[in-house]
Amino acid sequence: MTVSTTSTSSTSSSGVSINSINSLIGTANTSRVSGLASGIDVDSIVAQLMTAESQPLVQMQQQLQLKEWQRDDYRSMNTLLTTLQTNVQTMKLQGSYLAKTAASSNSSLVTATAGVTAGNATYSLSNIEMATSAYNTSTASIVQTGKLDPDAYLSTQAALGSPNSTISFTITTYDQNNNKVDTPFSFDPTKITLNSMMSTISNSAAGVTAFYDSSSGQVSMTRTATGDMNTDVKDGSGNVTTKNPEMQFSGDFLTTTLKMDATQEQGGQDATFTLNGLSTSRHSNTFTMGGVTFNLQGNSTASAPSASITVATDTDAVYKSISDFVDLYNTTISQINDKVDETRNRDYAPLTDTQKASMSASDITSWTAKAQSGMLANDNILTGALSQMRTDLYSSVGSTGSSTVNQLAAIGITTSSNYLDHGKLIISDPDKLKSAISTDPQAFMNLFTNSGTTTNPDGTTSNVAYGSEGIMQRLNTTITNTMNQIESMAGNTYSTDDTYSLGKDITSINDQISAFKTKLQDVETRYYNEFDAMESAIQQSNSQASYLSQLTGG
Repeated sequence: MTVSTTSTSSTSSSGVSINSINSLIGTANTSRVSGLASGIDVDSIVAQLMTAESQPLVQMQQQLQLKEWQRDDYRSMNTLLTTLQTNVQTMKLQGSYLAKTAASSNSSLVTATAGVTAGNATYSLSNIEMATSAYNTSTASIVQTGKLDPDAYLSTQAALGSPNSTISFTITTYDQNNNKVDTPFSFDPTKITLNSMMSTISNSAAGVTAFYDSSSGQVSMTRTATGDMNTDVKDGSGNVTTKNPEMQFSGDFLTTTLKMDATQEQGGQDATFTLNGLSTSRHSNTFTMGGVTFNLQGNSTASAPSASITVATDTDAVYKSISDFVDLYNTTISQINDKVDETRNRDYAPLTDTQKASMSASDITSWTAKAQSGMLANDNILTGALSQMRTDLYSSVGSTGSSTVNQLAAIGITTSSNYLDHGKLIISDPDKLKSAISTDPQAFMNLFTNSGTTTNPDGTTSNVAYGSEGIMQRLNTTITNTMNQIESMAGNTYSTDDTYSLGKDITSINDQISAFKTKLQDVETRYYNEFDAMESAIQQSNSQASYLSQLTGG
């Protein structure tokens, strides 16, 4: 007779329970022989038998774990290389070496900033008259009677005639190119205050700052843009007879209630100045010439008639970019070398769930660290990349335009003399590096950014010798090739297993595991069937013996 039970937890002498075996091979097997007739602990015996049968499965699962660890370590290396490549790709652009400073001899008159296209030069500015904005105010107090509360709804303001119908008006202005801009407004006097109306105007596209002054009772409107932007009014012969105001008003509320009269406008004035002997003007106090943006800060005076702007290479900024690259490169190769140099501990196989169940958390962590070590030990992809990057850095670069600024050692960057540093870069002579940056900025830039291509007469490009490529161009190629090799080996987080080598291995092992689990399930079922038959035979024998005993009176 077979006894069905789901609660047995018999454990073999090896310490493995049938439940852990079933968990390993993926079966529930709730119908088990009790061993009531024979007195045998069937579950314990089957567990011992299955422990031996399942050893190949454990080895497959351990092999699967090793493949997954190796895949993850490869991907972590690509993460490091991605960060380095991002920096390298920035550093192979000329803008990283063309940072400029723009120093003013008198910042109360003019300041400036220089873009990467600015040449190293000195600019002299004199006869400075700053640009001003056009403005207009109410011709008189807008308060008709009593007192005006600018924060109360207009419909309640007797001082403004208590308007109770929709207020509509238009403010006309002109842009930098003297194009007419009409900005219409519409307000419900039961829902708008004078101050909120002024705020709406100020935040509109009209380009006007408006406010109400309670002391004078007047409204003020000022163009946000500076300069003379009044449109010319010409006669039939093309002669300018007058200028239209920059701000024009239509609508009774503006012209009658707020008493805004365009003819009373105080027009804006252009900035005028002499730049390196050239008298010129601009609408704005900020303007750009030759890649330099000038900001006029004040008018020339007898005590401060002029100022000069000196544009030069920003040596400190370029130095920091190089220093940051050196730090990142050293950190990257250090971590890669740590992985390559790890010891492969083959005596420490990945732990099974059964093994973990009898271990402390700290022991599991310690064991797993040893088991995971050396997944990339002496890896050919990584050792090859480290070697090529050293070549990229140390080889001289032709066509820099200088016979002295043609390799890292020539600008004060060398390698560590400690072999344990695996070729880390060191800025051994900071002064020499800064001198190279400031003395010959073009050659310095070429050292890192030369594209390694040449333009043909027909406009196409051709690759030139490796020796003419800039350092960052070389590194970018090496890093790209390395990352492609790693992805071919280990994929990335978006890859499917069938698209990379380790993924195919993982799929194959998983298929083997699945097939072997099915086999083990059949083996376990066979064992239980054999014990079931034995129990049935014993029960039948016991029944016959009991029957004979009864017949003989015994």
